[in-house]
Amino acid sequence: MKKILLPLALLTTSLSVFATIDPKFSDEEVYEFKSLESNTAEAEQFISLINDNSLIFIKGGSVYIGDIDTAATAINNIKEDKALTDLGIHGTVAYDKNNKKIYFTLSESDGNEWLYESVSDGTSWSKPKRLEIEGLEKTRGRSYFLANAGWNYIPKVKIAMINPTMAKDGKRIYFTSSDIEGGQGGKDIWWIEPKDEKVWKYPVNAGATINSEADEDFAFVENDEILYVTSKKENAINNVFKADASGDAWAMAEKMDTTYNTGSEDYNIVVKDGTPFMISNRNGNDDIWAWVKLPEPEPEPEIIIPELEPIVITFPWAFYLFDFDKADLTERFLREIDAMVEAMAQLPSGTKFIIEGHTDQRGSDAYNDKLSLERANTVRDKLIEKGVNPDILVAKGYGKRRPVIANPQNEEEFYQNRRVVVDILKEGAE
Repeated sequence: MKKILLPLALLTTSLSVFATIDPKFSDEEVYEFKSLESNTAEAEQFISLINDNSLIFIKGGSVYIGDIDTAATAINNIKEDKALTDLGIHGTVAYDKNNKKIYFTLSESDGNEWLYESVSDGTSWSKPKRLEIEGLEKTRGRSYFLANAGWNYIPKVKIAMINPTMAKDGKRIYFTSSDIEGGQGGKDIWWIEPKDEKVWKYPVNAGATINSEADEDFAFVENDEILYVTSKKENAINNVFKADASGDAWAMAEKMDTTYNTGSEDYNIVVKDGTPFMISNRNGNDDIWAWVKLPEPEPEPEIIIPELEPIVITFPWAFYLFDFDKADLTERFLREIDAMVEAMAQLPSGTKFIIEGHTDQRGSDAYNDKLSLERANTVRDKLIEKGVNPDILVAKGYGKRRPVIANPQNEEEFYQNRRVVVDILKEGAE
């Protein structure tokens, strides 16, 4: 089965980018990039992957979690996670599956937005612990070093570190900041790695291939091979870009196609097992979008055409095909006329036929004579249309003078008098 991506107008442009995201989209199934049915009237924002097969997001100040169904595609069993909500998470989270640990941003009383960590014991999360990042808040104080034999804590400037994501199997955290020296301008993507069990090294800028003078945000790293990032470098709204790994750095980030970038706010893309999920407000509200499997079309009902009884023509043959006061033929006529053409072809060449038209007893003689001849000529014309030689066909109208039922009492008996009879014209007859 082949998976077909819709809408078709986007198919050509989306294949090259989407194939790198989801190589399994080669089976014969139909997918459309659309808003998930689980979205609500409230804004769904800040999506992140967590645990083995779950996605979390923030809605109305609470953290929600759901199971990812990459086949459908859908987020199922969505419910509020009170333990995560109580942590006070702001933005996305970075999940370290090896240590069952998450990193996230908390707003502090002094205005900082700092990175914290919390560890899960399977049922709850530990109290958030502030990360110690070398060079951002600790400097060695010469005047106090001998006395303290250690670090002198001197706050530098207010700083925001937001929307973290995990890479390098838990050994690197990417995040967004505009407050660290050495950036490209605006918000940039940065990363930190651990120095030891307690301290993280000074942040490293992701470089000019990822960052620009505009704002970059919402980094996500897929298998350490592709970095997805949101950027405003082409216009004043968010678009999603992707960059391939180049050693320990990244190649130039390229804007993804119009499936993902529509001129609306498109941002915060994450990828699970090759299946992308993204936030977009292209419908007027921040919702989670994905390649959603469309239901298979209902099979067309099998139309059983009943076999019609064969028509065997014998002469004389009566066509009971006319409604009252009509010379038009009813549906059965076509089958009977085809059978009559075959029967005529079986007779010796030169055989002639008389076509007699008849009416019921209602109406004047003059009117019925005219109507009966019209009926006879209707049958004659149809036989000629089917290929019968007109020279062997003679039409005659008898009006109401030769009824089958002399004194009809109901419509059925009248009907039997409204007929055309085709017979072999006897030799020597007029």
